[in-house]
Amino acid sequence: MRKKVFTYLKTSVIAVTASLFLLLPVGVQAQAAFKGIPVLLYHYVGAEAPDYPYLNVAAPEFSRQMKELRERGYQSISLADLTSYMKGAPVKLPTKPVLITFDDGYEDNYTQAFPVLKQEGFRAAIFMVQSNFNRKNRLSVQQIQEMEQAGIEIGSHTRSHPDLTKLAAPALEKEVAQSRRGVERLAGRPIDYFAYPGGFYNLDVVEKTAQSGYAGAFTVLPGVNRPDKDNPYLLRRIPVFSYTDFDAILDRLEATADASLLDYLD
Repeated sequence: MRKKVFTYLKTSVIAVTASLFLLLPVGVQAQAAFKGIPVLLYHYVGAEAPDYPYLNVAAPEFSRQMKELRERGYQSISLADLTSYMKGAPVKLPTKPVLITFDDGYEDNYTQAFPVLKQEGFRAAIFMVQSNFNRKNRLSVQQIQEMEQAGIEIGSHTRSHPDLTKLAAPALEKEVAQSRRGVERLAGRPIDYFAYPGGFYNLDVVEKTAQSGYAGAFTVLPGVNRPDKDNPYLLRRIPVFSYTDFDAILDRLEATADASLLDYLD
């Protein structure tokens, strides 16, 4: 099952390499001395769920990871900070920036992760599936509004979490463009960022995302984000699973000569 989850998230990396090169920005200069900005991807924090094993991180381990991030000098940044950096716009960044993200909108993002994030002084972004609002074991509008007041941002993760590469144009419009308006209505604030379900995308999906007015979109391509080689609509993330060696990821980020080549670590 662990192999199945790994394959599900990594298949898109192999399948879309050609489209990545077509979309890379040209002539953008990096604005910081670091090797690029890492984006961490979590799903739920707590006990393993039977439907999606290994996508969880146990609550004590999540707390340890956030403490380790802080002790190593990482400071969290906003979604806008990352896209400004990627687009070559002026932005003030910490020496060791990190963006922390969650997908799907599980309730434990509020009950388990949120208190830890506040304790360690981190902000984060949660990409919500529109149909998940106010469902059992999912985030409520009230919980989201409380977190937003403390610096937690909300993005769109489609209406129903399909594989976007398999949709015809009308369905793709609903899942990408209309989900933005739907999440905005429920969250009560503008939504400017998107995450591809499962990391799956193709050129049509990326073009629709850009046309829908999003400022950036997130994949599960491995590595860190650099403006001289990456695109704001193909932002890289490092998934953290129940079996992930988190300290090894941090060691690799800090030691690798070219951190953009960071791959998944067991």
